[in-house]
Amino acid sequence: MFLYSLIILKNLTFCLEISAVFTGIISVWFAKKENILLYPIGTVSVLIWIYLCWIAEIYSQAVINLFFFVMNIYGWYNWSRKDNSEKNKVQIKFSSLKENLFYIIVAGLLTWLIYSALSNLEILNFNWKFVLIESFITTLNFIAMWLMAWKRVENWVLWIIADIFCIPLFVFKEYYLSVAQFSIFIIIAFMGYFEWKKKALKN
Repeated sequence: MFLYSLIILKNLTFCLEISAVFTGIISVWFAKKENILLYPIGTVSVLIWIYLCWIAEIYSQAVINLFFFVMNIYGWYNWSRKDNSEKNKVQIKFSSLKENLFYIIVAGLLTWLIYSALSNLEILNFNWKFVLIESFITTLNFIAMWLMAWKRVENWVLWIIADIFCIPLFVFKEYYLSVAQFSIFIIIAFMGYFEWKKKALKN
């Protein structure tokens, strides 16, 4: 009976992973196209990931996706705002040098805070290298999601770095579909960067 239940759970997990990967790729593609549909589709993806990451004990990734859920709602609202001429208030543009320096400082502080919090969790099988990588990925994703909500070109650079670091993490947890997903994310992120860069130069 236990073995049967284990097989059912494994199959359910696999099906959920397929759904999360599929909706995740679609949402990133819509982001590249500056299409607001990225947010409702992305919301479905992150809710699935919260569950999958929690049962796999990738706690920082579960927290990331909880944050993604909140930021999806915020980004959806922000991208929907119109000015008096019915144009989107939020336009694609580059961050200033001062803003980028601020993000670097925030990234350092946030990585340290997340690392400290995770290393003190009793439920976490502590491995400082593993936790540090998780903390760094979490930080990059937090900042990238914020930058995307404000249509900053630099969000794509952070996604690329974070996705590269995610690949070995998910290989270790044997989420191989997720590895394929992050590989596709990297490709789309490069495309998104150059596409948004062209638009930013025109704005």
